[in-house]
Amino acid sequence: MVFVTGKFYYDILAERENLGRNDVALVRIEQLFPLPVDQLKAIIKGYPNADDFVWAQEEPKNMGAYSYMLMNFDLVKWRLASLKAYAAPAAGSHTRDRRRHADAIRMVFDKDLFR
Repeated sequence: MVFVTGKFYYDILAERENLGRNDVALVRIEQLFPLPVDQLKAIIKGYPNADDFVWAQEEPKNMGAYSYMLMNFDLVKWRLASLKAYAAPAAGSHTRDRRRHADAIRMVFDKDLFR
């Protein structure tokens, strides 16, 4: 199960379709505060065979909503699909930005990538 916010959902959805992966459920969260905990619990309960809970974000690890989710939703053990920690969210070049964006998407579908 992949949890994501914002437009990054559409990028992951496109890649899921491109890869033909029907074994990956996407959960788009648009309200972080107050966090809809009961709704999230119900969604997770609907996938009893899920064993990999991914928080996906295009922002670096030390930015975005990842830390918020760690603090406010501890019912699952999160695996992060995100860029490594950076001092600034901007990559500084369009080429580097597109590569990092693609890497974050690839991490969603490959548990062992960049470990």
